Amino acid sequence: MPNGPIESSYPDPMTSSRTFPTGRIAVLGLATIGAYGAWFYAFGVLLDPIIDDTGWSEATLAATYGASLLLGGVAGLGGGWLLDRFGSRFVFSAGAIVSLGAWVVAANAQSVVVFALAGAIGGGSLGALAFYHVTQTVAVRITPADPNRAIAVLTIWGAFASVISIPATAWLEAQFGWRVALVVLGTVAAATLGMAAVSVPSPGAIGSGLRPIVDSLRVSLANSYVRRFFVAQAFAGMAASVIIVYQVPAMTSAGLSIGLASTIAGFRGFAQLGGRLPLTPMVAALGVGRSMQLAYATLVVGSLFLAVSGSLLPAILFAVFAGFGVGALSALVGMYAAEVFEPGSLGTAMGLTSLVFGMVGSIGPVVAGRIAEASGSRVWPVLGAGVLSLAAGVAIKPVPKDI
Repeated sequence: MPNGPIESSYPDPMTSSRTFPTGRIAVLGLATIGAYGAWFYAFGVLLDPIIDDTGWSEATLAATYGASLLLGGVAGLGGGWLLDRFGSRFVFSAGAIVSLGAWVVAANAQSVVVFALAGAIGGGSLGALAFYHVTQTVAVRITPADPNRAIAVLTIWGAFASVISIPATAWLEAQFGWRVALVVLGTVAAATLGMAAVSVPSPGAIGSGLRPIVDSLRVSLANSYVRRFFVAQAFAGMAASVIIVYQVPAMTSAGLSIGLASTIAGFRGFAQLGGRLPLTPMVAALGVGRSMQLAYATLVVGSLFLAVSGSLLPAILFAVFAGFGVGALSALVGMYAAEVFEPGSLGTAMGLTSLVFGMVGSIGPVVAGRIAEASGSRVWPVLGAGVLSLAAGVAIKPVPKDI
């Protein structure tokens, strides 16, 4: 079972040095903040304002978010392959151009059909070309001597995505409306991706020796650790998508103001540092797989507190527990993938992981939206996210340290 740095067919000026590329990891971190903040975190804040302004169905809007996850997951496989083949400059540039164009269309949409198509394309392009399966792979390739540290530092930067984007989205919407907010968020995402494209070169493979995607999938699925990893990612994808979409709406429905709910949701992002800063000693003590199980357990607890978040204390406890779980998992998924996938095709393999997470995760908001409308309550979708998190923890299979 492979466990080591990327093969030398991915040259980069930093690979010949033992110096940690702090600046380049920081640029990747800013790109991560911009990409996740523009839609993944912002959508939950904009959900009620869009409904109030347009009268569009909550179920339809939630399905739009689900469709963006589905598209991002499916296209993420291609995004990983493009990264392996052509490098990060091409991938980041494409993500910036497509997503910004989509946000401009969505912000000017007068029908829910146009909004849904543009939202799915914009969110899907960011999910495919700029999420962690891309940025973590690039971080590993420019830091072959210390890949786990590169992932840990990158995800510490990523922890600020919701801290910045959720309150910023709430402020932008309050001042200028949801349409302007969406354009501003898209512009910021495009700018950070453009900066990464220019300043963090990670070339694709030299020649044409990459294993075809179908063959890579076949070999990966022969590994029981990979199969159970994919099952865990499927459950986690549904749980995470429901929590992210409904964290602000659930708190406002329970009685908190949108300003306070957005602030607490932003604090949940800051609380992700609680799962990332102690990551190195936690992994050393428990291993990657056991650490993932601990993180899934904290998501279960966080979901329970979100379900009763009508007052300040349970809302804060939701932020603390869910923040720890999401924060730790963002890094642990990349570390686990490095343990069970072949290093030479890590981009494609991480794309496969994103495919499962996004494709199955896209079901979560669709079902959650219908349950919320049918029951008249947002508690049941949130509790369902807790059950799914528990299932993910049961599914993951820790890799013995001697393998």
